[in-house]
Amino acid sequence: MSISFPYSNAAWTQVYPSENQECLLTGMKRIFYHIGGVPIRCRCDNMATAVSQVLKGTERVITDGFYRFKLHHRFSADFCNPDSGNEKGNIENKVGYTRRNMFVPVPVITDFEAYNEELLHRCDKDHNRDHYERGALIRELWEDEISHLLALPEHDYEVFNYDSLKVNKLGFIKVDTTKYGLSPELAGKVVQVKIYFNKIEAFYDHNLLKVFRRNYDRNSEEIDWKDYLPTLVKKPGATEHTRFFNQMPKLWQEYLKSVTGRERKSALLLLSEIVDDGNETLCDEVLELANECGRLDNDSIRQCYMLIAKLEKYPLPLELATDPPLLNYCPDLSVYDKLTGGVAL
Repeated sequence: MSISFPYSNAAWTQVYPSENQECLLTGMKRIFYHIGGVPIRCRCDNMATAVSQVLKGTERVITDGFYRFKLHHRFSADFCNPDSGNEKGNIENKVGYTRRNMFVPVPVITDFEAYNEELLHRCDKDHNRDHYERGALIRELWEDEISHLLALPEHDYEVFNYDSLKVNKLGFIKVDTTKYGLSPELAGKVVQVKIYFNKIEAFYDHNLLKVFRRNYDRNSEEIDWKDYLPTLVKKPGATEHTRFFNQMPKLWQEYLKSVTGRERKSALLLLSEIVDDGNETLCDEVLELANECGRLDNDSIRQCYMLIAKLEKYPLPLELATDPPLLNYCPDLSVYDKLTGGVAL
């Protein structure tokens, strides 16, 4: 998405993985904070992220999210007539210019936050060129426009969409076309989700359950094997047949395949304990130590885990308010010798 100022021809662009409302508003907010103010009036096309219904003339039904964002930042919005690109020729030309000069060759983006920060600075540098007709640098003309911007709001606007979703029988919720795994224990429950452009936070009973990265692949799944360990303990025989088995630590995959019945259940309980302690990174290290010791029974593996993670803790010395008095105490031990039949010296 791009924001362009026709007078100076200054413009800033941001790139996001989708055209949803969270991406649009996050991009607008980043540009506002980068330039240090908010335009008084924005002329927009009839994008579905901002307009839910086009009425006669200039009347529009604005989406709730865009309406709240607009009110918070205090700018007004005008919408073009449908199929009338000529009404926003400046931004149309600017989009073409940006594509040719900043996105050729097509970039490979692995971190949208870092890439968009760099992109803002590249746009700044691009303003060090002459305006196409005003005989001055774009940067100099932009300095004249800055004073007309609205001040940034006192309080930050957190861009997200809020929704309530029902957990299916397998422990998944669905956002867009992607399924996100919570836990089968929540099957049938309703959870609340905060949907950001890059992450999804799931809450139940006012408690944060899980934070997922937002996946934009169609019909995909986001699942964390650690969330399903309590269920596997109840049905250990299904372990290697689960869709998330390949996500588990490699050495534990091999070990769980080699054991069955109660031994596998005990192994899963131990693995669950390691994860609950926040020591997921030690999982394979524990089995490596057990292999070195030549013992792969559950008791030996647990001892290896205790040796690695449960470090001995000694109490700190007592801090006394005053120094203890020195006592000249010399007991007469000959009394005890008489009682035990010894010879007093």
